[in-house]
Amino acid sequence: MYPPEHFMQKNTEQLHALINNFPLATIFMPCSNSQLNNICHVPMLFNSLENMFIAHVAKHNPLSKLDNKQVNLLFNSDNCYLSPSYADNQTLPSWLYASVLVTAKVHIIKDELKKDLVMRTLTSHFEKTFEPEWKIDEVPEQHRNTMYQHLSFIELTPIHWQGNFKLSQNKSAAIRNKIKQSLVDANKHSIAALF
Repeated sequence: MYPPEHFMQKNTEQLHALINNFPLATIFMPCSNSQLNNICHVPMLFNSLENMFIAHVAKHNPLSKLDNKQVNLLFNSDNCYLSPSYADNQTLPSWLYASVLVTAKVHIIKDELKKDLVMRTLTSHFEKTFEPEWKIDEVPEQHRNTMYQHLSFIELTPIHWQGNFKLSQNKSAAIRNKIKQSLVDANKHSIAALF
């Protein structure tokens, strides 16, 4: 079985936390004229209370043509090389990473008020670290409505979650603690926080 059981993350809170910290999804979409996937990158916002992702894409994005279809969303954390020196030579060279794969059903939003709500929710969320925070109302309503005509607003309902956290879980607690401290010492705090 791959990934091995000890690398599979099933803790829902940790899966949601990774997505909230790294919201840029790589989206794998079926391609009708080949065995390959269309791929795009889209920032997503996940509402755990409603069990729903929201996003918007350009109208010409293939995702906007997949109403009621399933796609795969891949979210990746930061990643880094694991040097044996991080664990006093008790590991082989490896790579540390965490990812969440979500199979989700696409729903294209048609309601104009809901489109505006999605835009407001996304911008409010992603602007919260900016000072001053930009507000969608800074764009005149008529211009805003014209801009919305060039976008597709999307809800995605998760069907299946799979977490793959390769963070030396197959090592002893002492070795993992040493690796975590080495990561902190190397200023790789986002990876260390996953331990």
